[in-house]
Amino acid sequence: MSLQIRSISVYSPEGERRDVAFKLGALNIVTGKSKTGKSALLDIVDYCWGRDECTVAEGAIRRTASWFAVLFDHDGEGILIARKNPGPAGKKSDEVFFKRGVEAVPDTDADFEKNITEEGLRAQLSSILGIAENVNIPESTSTRDPLQASSRHAILFCLQNQDEIANRRFLFHRQGEQFFPAAIRDSLPYFMGAVDEDHFLTVKRYQDARTRLRRLERDQAEAVALSRQTSSAALALIDEARRSRLLPAGAAPQDTRAAVALLRTAGRPAGMDFENAGGSGADLPALDERRRGLLTELQEIRDEIGDIERLNKEASAFETEAKEQEARLASIGLVAHDGHGPNDVCPVCDSRLSVPVPSVTEIRASLAGIQKQLQSVRRDAPRLQERMAALEARRAVVSEQLRGVQASIAQRIQENERLRAAQNQFVEQARVAGRIAYYLENADTTAPTSQLPSQIRALRAEMEALQQALDANAAEERLTTALNLVGRDLTAFATDLGLEHGNHPLRLDLKNLSVIADTDDGPLSLAQMGSGENWVGYHVAAHLSLHKLFRRRNRPLPRFLMLDQPSQAHYPPDRDQNGLIEGLADDDQEAVRKLFKLLHRFTDDTPDMQIIVSDHVELLDEWFRDAIAERWRDGIALIPVSWLQD
Repeated sequence: MSLQIRSISVYSPEGERRDVAFKLGALNIVTGKSKTGKSALLDIVDYCWGRDECTVAEGAIRRTASWFAVLFDHDGEGILIARKNPGPAGKKSDEVFFKRGVEAVPDTDADFEKNITEEGLRAQLSSILGIAENVNIPESTSTRDPLQASSRHAILFCLQNQDEIANRRFLFHRQGEQFFPAAIRDSLPYFMGAVDEDHFLTVKRYQDARTRLRRLERDQAEAVALSRQTSSAALALIDEARRSRLLPAGAAPQDTRAAVALLRTAGRPAGMDFENAGGSGADLPALDERRRGLLTELQEIRDEIGDIERLNKEASAFETEAKEQEARLASIGLVAHDGHGPNDVCPVCDSRLSVPVPSVTEIRASLAGIQKQLQSVRRDAPRLQERMAALEARRAVVSEQLRGVQASIAQRIQENERLRAAQNQFVEQARVAGRIAYYLENADTTAPTSQLPSQIRALRAEMEALQQALDANAAEERLTTALNLVGRDLTAFATDLGLEHGNHPLRLDLKNLSVIADTDDGPLSLAQMGSGENWVGYHVAAHLSLHKLFRRRNRPLPRFLMLDQPSQAHYPPDRDQNGLIEGLADDDQEAVRKLFKLLHRFTDDTPDMQIIVSDHVELLDEWFRDAIAERWRDGIALIPVSWLQD
């Protein structure tokens, strides 16, 4: 996978276009005077990549350009991204144009219409780069959210503007902005290949298992606590059952399970004995039988009424939901009746969908099915209401009959002393039996399940296996190896450039995002080193070292590096006359030549690596002349003079 820049274009409202073309896999130099728009090239690439702010400086470019465009090369395929210029006072424009399979940029901006969002653009670029699903989980003591590396983070290692390349405190693009240091720190291990794609899937599985384990352990703790409370309540109910003669006297049960089993037998009180009532109670057995029959019938009526009420409720809910679906699906009347057209292409960004959306024909079939179900529900509703009315009427009749029978029984009992005593005991037993029934009903839901311990053991075993697969020490070792490789090349490049402290072992400090020289007196950070030459040199050496590792491991990042004004420490803009360095001191001349020679050699030694440099300097060496993409002097600049005159 290779993603480089073919050209950068600027459009005018009058239909004109200005292109800056670049060679792939080579060093490209745009040299020229100050205030010609050289620095804007990097800002345009950053903006078209999806940055949420246009950083092109206020001036001629902001006043005259209508659109900015970058034509990328993805293994031979042209990918065009254009963004509208927000104007002199604007921060950004949400008008973004994205197109794949482009052979050449359009002549005018007439075809540029918004067809993708900024977020959609970044997602497309992540897919093109081949960034797999990933997530970096900060340490447990950190307050940072997990971060998923994307194209938004990949570009941070490919750009160095004029203010950044000579900064002693910040090594990477946008490192001085809020949240970006953490984003760089969290995404760099992925881009360096220190953790593979399977690692992130394993991390996700481990987190899910840990969440489930915590929930099961919490459920088990609650169940144990409830079980202790349950034991006390069960023993108290057993005592009551024995006092009311629902249970015979005996020893206390040994555990909760035995107590619950004993209560289940006590929860069924015997009925009153009316067989030997005699006298005025001779008909009590028949009345009691009649009462039982009426109670059974009344319960059956209640059950059927409950079933109908639930059915009505469900039907009403279904009808409400179906009406909403019917209203949504009814919009297909606005769709062409032929039902043709691709249903596996996103209508927003034209990307191929992994799961095709339903066709118009399928939507119509779904609508017809819903309408048919609605008709059935509406047809059955009157029948249910009719049955409900009949049941309510029957319940009233049975309830009245039951009250009459119970009144007769009560009257017979009042006339019989023995039966009154039996009734009092029966009432007490019924009260206790009711409390037991309530307890048993709730005890079933709070009792600790025998499955919890086995589920917890299985989850712990799963987490242990995942932990071994993750092996934090191994991941840390891979990261250390990657950093050591970068440090080795960093030391070699610093030596080639003749940088101060370059004779000491150098390393990339991922925690502080800086270059460290391990001297005899202790570690020395970039911020502690003096001289603009060192700051620029270490910025260049660090980025070349990273890109060398990126290429060696075929990591999913753009294969270009843009540098703005790397010679500024030796060749400040106010001394620029014709770009030549003959007027500089010998040491400065040699330092500038070494810097550009290193960039040239790097692109020769690293396949498919493109470096684009904007600078004032212009060397007479043939290799430098061959690398010049544009020379902006004598009135030539990014914005043509004719645009300014118009």
